[in-house]
Amino acid sequence: MHIGGVMRTKLVTARPDETAADAIRRMLSSGIGSVIVIDENVPVGMFTERDVLRLAGEGTDFETIPVRRAMTPRPLTIAAGDDILEASQMMAERKLRHLPVTEDGNLVGIVSMRDVLAYLAERLYSGDKDDAAHTTTRALLDRH
Repeated sequence: MHIGGVMRTKLVTARPDETAADAIRRMLSSGIGSVIVIDENVPVGMFTERDVLRLAGEGTDFETIPVRRAMTPRPLTIAAGDDILEASQMMAERKLRHLPVTEDGNLVGIVSMRDVLAYLAERLYSGDKDDAAHTTTRALLDRH
């Protein structure tokens, strides 16, 4: 199956010049743990709960720091036509919880570890012997 079959298209984004506080409020109101930072619909970074914790530990003023200075830059992306099993293996290896989905460089969706695990669980539940799904599921669960 392709990533496009499980990705979410309702996206929560921030611009690099917005404050970290604005991004945090958006995350809270949407009930999510990260926002994709975009510049003209091109993903340029991810701002996550981990970034918030790092900033808090440093005593940063969330109302004044721009997201571009707090985000993880140059996020790894995947295309909607890429295989979900390959994407899940990449997420496990690199300890990624969210992976922006792009087409021609433009953001079209996001796939989360939860989306991937749900797909893998469905494959395992189907009763077919699927060693790749089993191995990838175990890797995702062990690393997060």
